[in-house]
Amino acid sequence: MKLVFREYLASLRERNELDVVLPDLLSELGFNVISRPSTGPRQFGVDVAAVSPMEGSEQKLYLFTIKQGDLTRAEWDAVPQGVRTSINEILDGYITKRISPQYESLKIVICLCFGGSVKEAVRDNLTGIINRESTDRISFQEWNGDYMAGLLADGLLQHQHVSKTLQSRFQKSIAMLDEPDVSVQHFTALIEGLVKADNQEAPQRLATLRQMYICLSVLFVWARAQDNLEAPYRASELVILRAWELVKGDIEAASVGHTRIGLTFDELLNLHTKIWAELMEEKILPIAAKRDALACSVNSHSAIDINLKLFEILGRIAVRGLWILWHQLDGNGLRVLDASEVPDDASKLAFHIAELIKNNRALLSPVADEQVIEITCALMFLSMMREWRSYARDYCDELLNYYHFNFTRHHQYPTIHSSYQELIRHPQARTEEYRAQHTKGSALIPIMLLWATLDGETGFSERFSRFVRSEMKHCNQQLWMPGPDTETLLYLSRPSHGLALCDIPITGDGEAARRILERECSADGDYTRLSAVRLGHWPVLVMACRHSRLPIPPQLWFPLVIKEGPAPSLDADS
Repeated sequence: MKLVFREYLASLRERNELDVVLPDLLSELGFNVISRPSTGPRQFGVDVAAVSPMEGSEQKLYLFTIKQGDLTRAEWDAVPQGVRTSINEILDGYITKRISPQYESLKIVICLCFGGSVKEAVRDNLTGIINRESTDRISFQEWNGDYMAGLLADGLLQHQHVSKTLQSRFQKSIAMLDEPDVSVQHFTALIEGLVKADNQEAPQRLATLRQMYICLSVLFVWARAQDNLEAPYRASELVILRAWELVKGDIEAASVGHTRIGLTFDELLNLHTKIWAELMEEKILPIAAKRDALACSVNSHSAIDINLKLFEILGRIAVRGLWILWHQLDGNGLRVLDASEVPDDASKLAFHIAELIKNNRALLSPVADEQVIEITCALMFLSMMREWRSYARDYCDELLNYYHFNFTRHHQYPTIHSSYQELIRHPQARTEEYRAQHTKGSALIPIMLLWATLDGETGFSERFSRFVRSEMKHCNQQLWMPGPDTETLLYLSRPSHGLALCDIPITGDGEAARRILERECSADGDYTRLSAVRLGHWPVLVMACRHSRLPIPPQLWFPLVIKEGPAPSLDADS
């Protein structure tokens, strides 16, 4: 276990990685962290400041200066961020000017923190400055990667008596990173074990949340070194959901202990974002603009494998976009944003989605009705930006057209079944009976019609509504809605809960369905009692639905499908 942590620490970057992990480690060791890394104000060489737990009859003030990897001669003499410069700034600036009066009586330990080790070429330089500057009040310590790995191995995962079985699961999840399904299976067992531990008090829940963060961070850094980030991405979604279930009661509490839990949960969201960026921004989005490049990158000759992976990518991009727009709404419900309110990052993601659809035509032909989840995420994200609403409408026009074409020709029309074994063989027969059996219910059709009629009836929507009324009388048009048991099961990835809103009418203008949804969504009920909704973290609800393979509830997205009047069509090529 110590070797795992040592390699992890050696691979951490200085900014937003090692300096994020260190404060959590110090808190677990009993330190009171009084200063964390920040950008902007001058730090005088101190990245983290903390007061040690009582040692005998005294406490000490630890001042940490953090450097990535090994301490080499280049790092020692670098300007302006070298270790020599940082030590001088601590001695000349921080100690004389920045220490609060309440800590002025404490002895000071200047702690040199490295993810790796000190190279022999600079050992004499370091020893010389330590001997020269040490006094009765000021001393020095060296926290290298090996020392901190021991603290992590013996401290963090020993907390709350983490069993050897769970530690073994952690090691196996790292060892099997080249097999993401297996790696995630072991990591899931680890997280479930941590969550099931004794977490009755806020300090216990905070400690568990830090454990989850460190374990996910280790998995991510190891995966980054192996250039295979699929497992940590999937694990990060799981961790956010389990963490929300663990600490949702603390998010709205105001005490200091609960506030720290909220801050740590934010760090977990930031880690998820970092993993998304390493996987999607670095590897996926650059080739979205090339014709069929992503489809060809799927390591399979099966059209079903390609289809499933492309829709999964679409969902991942859209959910990230929803998180970006969430910050613009201050946690409130969804609404349409004007161009001046939309961040550049969101606009870029919308353009990437347009490129993805244009260059991978499989995204016009879902093979499973449950792919309505990814489609809804994309439509929500696009239609929250006024300039992209017409593109969302046009995308649904294409979806309607392809659905009709595939259905009438018995060719990979969306089936109600979602198991891979069923999908790989679908359709097994080109008969009316088989087709009726596999399309006896749909959440996809109402969603497509509602977004296709954002500006009123179109030729596509009118033809498709006639097709549904004439050839799909057997199909129950429905939507999923939260039920009284949803809050207790949703964030645990349990799919068997909630209610179905059935027999939604399909018309060319979508008005009949809108009237029903307006009535259903206006009433307070189980949806408003969901913690993710009540506390303004609705993207967590979206993530939970994707993870549980449940359609996004209409109460969340209905404000986006209320017609606003004509809008010009958006050309994705412009």
